[in-house]
Parts: sequence; C-alpha cells; structure tokens
Amino acid sequence: MKFKFTKFKITILLSTLIINGCSYPLLNSEMIENKFGSYGLDIIENSSKNRISFLFSIDDHYIALNEINAVKKSPGYKKKYHTLALVNFIDSGKVSDAHKKIINGGSIGATFKDYGWSVTKDNLLAFELSEDILPVIQEWLKSEVDQKLVIHVYMLSVERNHQKIRYAEIIEMHHPGYLTLSELKNIYAINASKKDNITIGKISNEIIDRLSNDQIRQTILGLLNH
Repeated sequence: MKFKFTKFKITILLSTLIINGCSYPLLNSEMIENKFGSYGLDIIENSSKNRISFLFSIDDHYIALNEINAVKKSPGYKKKYHTLALVNFIDSGKVSDAHKKIINGGSIGATFKDYGWSVTKDNLLAFELSEDILPVIQEWLKSEVDQKLVIHVYMLSVERNHQKIRYAEIIEMHHPGYLTLSELKNIYAINASKKDNITIGKISNEIIDRLSNDQIRQTILGLLNH
C-alpha cells in the first residue's frame, strides 16, 4: 500500500494538450490527489504480464463506526476508492528499471516521471457500464443510485531521448463520484466511433472475465470493507 498527502485540496484540473491524437493531461493519480487531497493504490493482482490496481484517496479525519467516542481528528483513516485499473503490459524490456519498480507496487505514471520519461495516452474508447455487470461492482457503487462506471481504455506510451515505447494497454474503471463520462471526454477530447459498439463488447467481456476470478473478487471486497 502506498499513499501520500497534500496540504490543500484543490479543484480538479481539466486542461489538456492534444497533439496528433495523443493527450498530455495530468496523470489519473494526480487528478485524484488534486481533487481529494491524497492518493494511493492497492495492488490486487500483479505479474510480469498484467496487473490490477485500486486507486484511492484517504480521509485522515475518519471515525470508524465502532469508535463513536473517538476524537474527531483520529489518526485512523478511511480509503475511498476511485479507479479500478486493469493493465496489460506490452513492451517492458526496454524500461526494465522502471518496470521493476512498477511491478513491486509503484504507480505507473509517477514512476516513469521519476525516471525521466514523458507519459502519453493514445485514447481508444470511453463509455459507461452498468453496475449490474458484476456483484463486486455493485458492492463498490452501493452508495450510488442508478449510477454507472465510467470506462476509459487507452494505450500508455513513454518517451525519452526521441525513443517512444508502447508500454501498456489500460482499462480504467472510474467511480461516478470521481469522474463522469462527459468530464472524461472533455479531458481527453474523445469522440465516438461507429466501431465503438463492437469494441465495447470486447472490453466488457474482458472486465467480466478478469474480475470474476474468485481470489480477485475476494480481495476487492476485502478492501471495500476495510
């Protein structure tokens, strides 16, 4: 588990530079930190080929239900999960040092920035997905009425010294309390395509397949009930 605090909460920054279909916005981790005041991630599944991570912010003034007499500024904290990310690594051999840190739990975008790489996203798809696709998603969104997950699919590439590497294809599932579909499309200037319906079905099936694994499901439920 990794997290950090910022001194002030600030409004989410939506400005984006678009060049040749690639976007250079704030990283998702940076947007969460800016909006909620902190950022961290829990690794649910991790291997040399793929990983699943759950991105959160924390409330350091949280008082657990069994601590109703606790001082309001208790050192305890409550995680609020905002993004569930499915990552498929494509070419990690040329960035082995950064990749090693990432598979040991590091944030992808922040790690590459630390190693001097610039990060770009080739946006492939953005759509909404009903919460009833899986019980574990219903549990995540249980406080939201008639809400849907916001799905963002993109190719993440890194570039340094005129060398560009397609590092991973990422499916991000955003909680509607963090990011709406219209906000996502505005950030990345994503337009609909006639081929989207076919791709949506493929992505939806991949989400169902990966999150239906019993160990992964139990891990997510354990984090949500922390």
